[in-house]
Amino acid sequence: MPRIVIRSSDIHAAGCFALTEVPKGSRILEYTGERISKAEGDTRYDGRLFTYLFGIGDGEVVIDGHGMAMFVNHSCDPNCEIEETKGRVYIEALREIAAGEELTYDYSLYDGADEDPAICSCGSENCRGTMYCPEEVEKRRRAAAKAKKRVGLAAGNNGNRRTALGNP
Repeated sequence: MPRIVIRSSDIHAAGCFALTEVPKGSRILEYTGERISKAEGDTRYDGRLFTYLFGIGDGEVVIDGHGMAMFVNHSCDPNCEIEETKGRVYIEALREIAAGEELTYDYSLYDGADEDPAICSCGSENCRGTMYCPEEVEKRRRAAAKAKKRVGLAAGNNGNRRTALGNP
């Protein structure tokens, strides 16, 4: 396993950094912790700003992160990726990682409170502005457009009704 350290991060509070060069394809860390139901995770972290929950399989079981891997931050231009094998979650190098470089992977969030924007602060050139996966971003964009259209139609219908009744 490559040598890594947890220290202050420009992305978010603390992060994991390589102490030595990490070759492409290297398995760096395993995401470990208690396995609980998604519902238990929602209850356990209700009202908290941060969680270290990692959905596995279909997302109904989550790992409540405990270990170094929970400090690997999100980036829209990551140097690592997640590999899920037989119910275990590993963080692996997408490319060669230089000594001193922060380890990151794309969280690709797919679930969360509707009002939670999951703001991204990775600073990459192609930052999406959110930690949600592109499919979730598109789903939320469509839902917002439908809601806006409903509001517009409701306002228009109210105006038409008043006009039909002879009201200005």
